[in-house]
Amino acid sequence: MKSTNRVEEPSLQDALEQRADYIPFDDIQSETSPEGESFRNAIQELTNKSLRTLVGPRGSGKTHLMRFAWATCRDDASQPFSIYVSFNRYFRLEPLRTSRPNPAELFHSWVLALICLGTYEAATSWKPAIAAIETIFDSYGLKKATLQSLVSRLERGQPLPPSEAEVSGKLSVNDVKELIDAVRSETRRKFAVLLLDDAALTLTPDYLVEFLDIVRALKSSHIAPKASVYPGTTEYSPRFHAGQDALPVPVWHPVDSDNYDQVMGAIAEKRVANLKDMPADVVELFMYAAFGIPRAFLSMIWDYQRRNFRTSQQGVNAIVQEYLSLRLAEYRSLAKKVPKFATIIRAGELLLNQMTVSVKDANALSSEKGEKQISIGILKEDVTPLVKRMLDLLVEAGLIYEQGEIKHGSPERIYSRFVPHTAALLGVKAFSQGRSGTSPKQIVEVIRRKSAKHPIRARLPLLAPEEVAQLKVDLPECAKCGTARLTEEQKFCHSCGSQLVSSSTFSECCTIAITEVPGLTKWQKERISEALPKFKTIGDYLAKQDPSAELLTIYGIGKKRSAKIIDVLDGFVDEFLS
Repeated sequence: MKSTNRVEEPSLQDALEQRADYIPFDDIQSETSPEGESFRNAIQELTNKSLRTLVGPRGSGKTHLMRFAWATCRDDASQPFSIYVSFNRYFRLEPLRTSRPNPAELFHSWVLALICLGTYEAATSWKPAIAAIETIFDSYGLKKATLQSLVSRLERGQPLPPSEAEVSGKLSVNDVKELIDAVRSETRRKFAVLLLDDAALTLTPDYLVEFLDIVRALKSSHIAPKASVYPGTTEYSPRFHAGQDALPVPVWHPVDSDNYDQVMGAIAEKRVANLKDMPADVVELFMYAAFGIPRAFLSMIWDYQRRNFRTSQQGVNAIVQEYLSLRLAEYRSLAKKVPKFATIIRAGELLLNQMTVSVKDANALSSEKGEKQISIGILKEDVTPLVKRMLDLLVEAGLIYEQGEIKHGSPERIYSRFVPHTAALLGVKAFSQGRSGTSPKQIVEVIRRKSAKHPIRARLPLLAPEEVAQLKVDLPECAKCGTARLTEEQKFCHSCGSQLVSSSTFSECCTIAITEVPGLTKWQKERISEALPKFKTIGDYLAKQDPSAELLTIYGIGKKRSAKIIDVLDGFVDEFLS
């Protein structure tokens, strides 16, 4: 019998490879399993001439789809010219909102500069590479090095030198459109698609409004922008109408679809070595516990392969519980990222718990019919704007999946249907049949059963009118006198007249202790705390000019371990602020 032994330091390479950002463009196609109608539909939408938003929670494959679409366009002459740009560092411009008089203009320049750089990278990586790219850039007074420096300085909050300030002031949407069209003409492609990744910008709604206006303005007969966004916290511009200006393309593969196991299984076969050495029922249970999120599925498999367990059941229970804890922690972090939704987010977790218990109770009855129940029906008339936002935030975090509406009864009533996360259902043993039905094989057998025809229609306690009345949008108090704000847009306190300062998500991130960062081992946290007493918070880390040099002063931490710690800390900051 093997004793349980958690490996102290998981393989960083495996962790990085779960993210499509780290797969080179030249490898993306061989690392992809183009299975399922939803995948093919998403690629088709990403390569057509229409403005689209790619909608899905974290880890659902938005980045992978965009990078795959880019590689497909490059290698197929019948496809459009494709430009891929990531805006995942937008949060680094958040401090400009309070430190500069013209943050919107600087953000505008940052976005356009990144699109120009993305165009340059696409041109030089194309097959064949576009030889005239330097000449085209020169004709618009642009240099790659200048644009890179401009972007870097804005992300670090540094002032722009006169030459870069001049470029920043001159960058316009019309010039960028002409630039893209000039490069596209060199490729002899009929139109260009602009793949704008990490475009949700959920932490800075004012930047998001500006960004979506840019996206809308970039659309032309020869340019089709595509933006990846989250459901839930993406607040659209007054001039950008989702569903009219841009059709949403959902990319989250539903866990109850007929070909779910085929699609997810194909992904694992492409990405996981020695998959056949794992028990088939364990792989299958992880597949369902991942709830349609490929990154989660791969993470659980690799975690199982790295660790030793006495039994497969012990391993499954531990890994699924740890994964669920991480998902809930990420969901709770939304309250720090978007403080105005703190009350709604806390209520959302309670609602999720009530959903899982309701499903468990229903399955105790459904088992006699050879069915399973996973769907919760919420009466449409109970979905107030705040309840809708609460449900959307749970969807963004990947904790519930929206199935659409169904009509039932006489008089006819409309229900919105939601499926709670499989890992949360496993946590309450919603698929276990007594004490003898808890093995991975037995649980998978229940999950594979036909779903009940109708959702659970009993009203959840938290959706009772008296509970819904307690939901509210949280407005930060006046820092001077403590008086609550009257409106979200209020600039000055109506009681004492003091200027009201918006809470900075970047500042919130900086206060988080290094010891609270997931991914660092207990030993690493202890050594850092003991040896570097002034290295306590994320803010301390970001303030260091060379944090690696500081870490190397700790006994037992060399270059390799120092690099891993920095990767974990950088990854945490990026995830927290994305």
